[in-house]
Amino acid sequence: MMPHLHLPLQSGCDATLKRMLRKVTTASFRDLVTTARSLIPNVAITTDIITGFPGETEEEFAQTERFVEEMNFAGAHVFTYSEREGTPAARIRQVVPHAVRKQRNKSLQAITAKSALEYQRGNLNSVVSVLWESAAERDGDAWLMNGLSGNYLKVFARSVVPIWNQVSEVRLSHATEKGVFGEIIR
Repeated sequence: MMPHLHLPLQSGCDATLKRMLRKVTTASFRDLVTTARSLIPNVAITTDIITGFPGETEEEFAQTERFVEEMNFAGAHVFTYSEREGTPAARIRQVVPHAVRKQRNKSLQAITAKSALEYQRGNLNSVVSVLWESAAERDGDAWLMNGLSGNYLKVFARSVVPIWNQVSEVRLSHATEKGVFGEIIR
């Protein structure tokens, strides 16, 4: 088991979750996250969130923003709601305008980017195992490696030879919006 849990939240508002026909509540989700964090050291918790679901009011969205900030996710996929013909949601008459959906998406993207960067910074100076996924030549003499740690951090490091589909130990040195940079320990 890797110390990463992807727990789809969808919304941080109980009324919206009910309209989505989800069985989860914000209280049960909070309990699950709290339990996971108490049992799994440095667990990365990521999520999925939908913005602009039919009927989502400004207050409901504000509840989602506050809940997402509280959860302090290590990462998130934020989706803008789009109608799917034949689904129960497509029959809900209170449609959120597209421009509002997109604005809400940007707001949640900013919140989750901030918490993701905080999670990355909390891992600095630690040594993690990284599975290398790709290598790009850089400066002619070194390769910029790109991979994922067990707790789902996107890690970059330089290597004199290209390596991928291999695991290396990496000491993490600094965090950016793109991921965490470190040094491969030989």
